[in-house]
Formats: sequence, C-alpha cells, structure tokens
Amino acid sequence: MAERTVLTSDELAFINKLMHRAANGHGERTAGFRLDGGAQSNELLLALATHAELSLEAKTAEFRMSFPVQIKEDEFHSLHLHLAPPVIFERGPINRAWRLHLEQPLALLKRDGEASPLRVCELSSHGLLVKAGSGRKPPKHFHLCLALPDDVPLEVEAHRVREVDDGLAAYEVEFNGEQDAERIRSFLYRQHRRLHPESSADLV
Repeated sequence: MAERTVLTSDELAFINKLMHRAANGHGERTAGFRLDGGAQSNELLLALATHAELSLEAKTAEFRMSFPVQIKEDEFHSLHLHLAPPVIFERGPINRAWRLHLEQPLALLKRDGEASPLRVCELSSHGLLVKAGSGRKPPKHFHLCLALPDDVPLEVEAHRVREVDDGLAAYEVEFNGEQDAERIRSFLYRQHRRLHPESSADLV
C-alpha cells in the first residue's frame, strides 16, 4: 500500500509561515489555530490532549518533521491548537535526528560568559558533536551555556556518548526546560528551511 500523504505542499507552506512568526517571537507559542469541530469532536480532542502527547507529522522524500501539538480550552470552551517547533528526522533504514553541520562552530560558554575550550561542530535537537581543542580530551560530561546566533545563551547539560577522532566527541544533551528545547528546535528549523527550501514542495 502506498504511503499516505500527511500534508499537502500548500498546507506545509502555511505551517512554515506560522512557524516563521513563532521563531520571530523568540520561541513563544504563537503558531496556532482555533478549533471548531463540534462539541463531540472537541471533547475527543481535549481528552486526547490531556492523556497523550500529540504531534502533527509532515513527510518529504528525505525528512520527517514532527510538530508537537498542544490543545487548550479557553473560558468560552473554545479549543485552540498550538504548534511548537518540530523535531526533524532523516528518513532511511535508521530513524535519526537531523544534524546541522556548523560551518562556524558555536562556542560553549562558562557561567561568567567566558568562552570554554569546547566548540560545537554539529547540532541536533538532542545531541552535540563537540571539539575539545588541540591536545585536550573531551570531558565525560559538562554543564555549560550554548551561544546561539542572535540569541541569549542557554544552559545545556551534556553527557558523552562516544569519542570520534581528532578531539571530537558526541554528546547527549538535556535542557533546563521545554522552552530551551524549543529554542534549539526553532533554530534548527530555520536552518533546515534555509538549507532545504525544496522540502516544503517535496511531500510524498
């Protein structure tokens, strides 16, 4: 059976426009819709949102984007659907998060804002590829601040998964809260759209 299209190119373009507004809002949940599916449908959606994690899936030939969905009820019992920045996956035999290769590595900062010897060479929604510097061994774990371009640094807690070559090591990261995780996903989404503008019209 052929795989069903999740979204049309026009629908994904509309979501891209909404997410662009959300990104300009520095990670705030500004991408949203008002739902009016009738009392029975609204009740079902609200029950699902209360007891499960919901997401909106968009698939292209090379990537899958999973937009976390939050549904809230206002004082008039109207439902509002909000989209958070997506987690982006590469499609293939192994389902793995898309990684952004940074032409200009990002600095990891100490609490006082001073640059540490560590630099981020690749970034995904849950991981980092870090270069420790000449003659240095990558630490097993670190708690530092990641300096995103045109944004305030955010704290990351990282644990080494494996060492690669030339002072490089892969790390799994945790964030202080969902807002910081959304900031990373928003940054990655903007970069993905810049690098792969054809994706919005390449749904399968």
